[in-house]
Amino acid sequence: VAHMQDQLGFEHLFECGTESGNQRGRQIGNEAHGVGQHGLRAAEKIERETGVRPGYQLCDVTQQAQVDALVRAALDAWGHVDVLVNNAGLGGYAKVVEMTDEQWSKVLDVTLTGTFRMTRAMLPHMIARRAGAIVNNASVLGWRAQEGQSHYAAAKAGVMALTRCSAMEAAAHGVRVNAVSPS
Repeated sequence: VAHMQDQLGFEHLFECGTESGNQRGRQIGNEAHGVGQHGLRAAEKIERETGVRPGYQLCDVTQQAQVDALVRAALDAWGHVDVLVNNAGLGGYAKVVEMTDEQWSKVLDVTLTGTFRMTRAMLPHMIARRAGAIVNNASVLGWRAQEGQSHYAAAKAGVMALTRCSAMEAAAHGVRVNAVSPS
């Protein structure tokens, strides 16, 4: 969880990610949270540029209680969140005929259901304020096939559908929900 003021005027940025996410996701997470390989330098840079030292709280998005605690901590600390970035995701390689139920379920639980849990937990607070933005990290694999990626592709296609449906539900309340799809 990071408290930052960017050029768009957002004061409260909330980013959820995993260490096994894509490189850009790790870079965003590391810069926002001040963790990881270049975390200390990134945190110092953010502090120099904004006057605010980023904070963070670990959260397993497969556990609803941890998601609720993370949202509550952000709201208790800042009163509201302007932006939620859903970046938690897992990949891996397994052909369909060799993939176990555990491999399938783990990727979908983190990548798709984790995005759902975070969106469901944060969206009511944004709707109440009639303001906010949610950015979901999808992938081109959500519409493009790649061998050994059926679980990841299915999860990212689900993130795209969840994003579109959530956007339709939130738009009337002044909340934007969008996705990015890096390759």
